[in-house]
Amino acid sequence: MRRPAALCLLLLVVAGCGTARRDSAQDFKGAERSVAAVAERLESAGRDDKPDVVCTQLLSAKLLDTLRKQGTNCKTAVEESFQDAQSFDITVDDVVIRGTHATVKVSYRRGSEDRSAVLELDREASAWKISAGILGS
Repeated sequence: MRRPAALCLLLLVVAGCGTARRDSAQDFKGAERSVAAVAERLESAGRDDKPDVVCTQLLSAKLLDTLRKQGTNCKTAVEESFQDAQSFDITVDDVVIRGTHATVKVSYRRGSEDRSAVLELDREASAWKISAGILGS
């Protein structure tokens, strides 16, 4: 099955190879820690093989709507991405909050290469939700 771009970009972030497990959200305080914690929850959901957590708790309504419009079942797509991943290990490097939008820069390893990515989050009610993921270098 061909995954939609919106989900591929996001899930490639958690598909890196790594061995260390550390909660990098603890490096932040206040609202920045809350935002960073979403990235850590994404990592944990992948590590624990919990696609339902990604689809029901971590993705924004906007991103879920995009997936639906592309004819994609979120849980199935996330399950397939989890199966493709060798391991799950990301580090939150930076968090920038502007009103109800946040940008999270993460780093991870894919094979022997260091990579980076940016997650975009939006505040929905009282929770931060992932609205997009953009692969970096």
